Amino acid sequence: VLPIMVIVLLLCFSIAPISTSIMLEYIIGAVMLVIGMMFFTLGADMSMTPMGEKVGGAVTRSGKLWKVVLIFFILGFIITVSEPDLTVLANQVPQVPNMVIICAVAAGVGIFLVLAILRMLLGIALPPVLTFFYVICFILAFFTPREFLSVAFDSGGVTTGPMTVPFIMALGVGIASIRSDR
Repeated sequence: VLPIMVIVLLLCFSIAPISTSIMLEYIIGAVMLVIGMMFFTLGADMSMTPMGEKVGGAVTRSGKLWKVVLIFFILGFIITVSEPDLTVLANQVPQVPNMVIICAVAAGVGIFLVLAILRMLLGIALPPVLTFFYVICFILAFFTPREFLSVAFDSGGVTTGPMTVPFIMALGVGIASIRSDR
């Protein structure tokens, strides 16, 4: 946020001058944004990280593969539905109902979270998995209507927001903590 704030201020003083009142509103808003993001990140770090680590370790220790698959799919789905960036994206696509986009993206994250967990538990190397799914992604992109292609790729980006990433990373740390290998 700070680099963008500096760029906007430089533009306001050089190319696009604005009134003092608008400049003051911008600076106050930017400072409030930084403070809000700081508290949000702190809260997410203090709550979701320990919770995710404990859940990831406990579910994996259960030893029942069906239970691991079900719980991690549900967690991936729910945490993605709560992602605020996904709601913003869904509101920008008037051709598709919001809940269709939100549920489709959440189901995709749930499925891939399960695949990631299985990859970790079964010790499958990451490069072949990434190569396989990138090939599938680009084949599907070839058959996707052009007006939805950008939405499809943007929906992958919005799933890396402030809710999803800390929790999923914490789940991974929890799973990694019970493994004895590297």
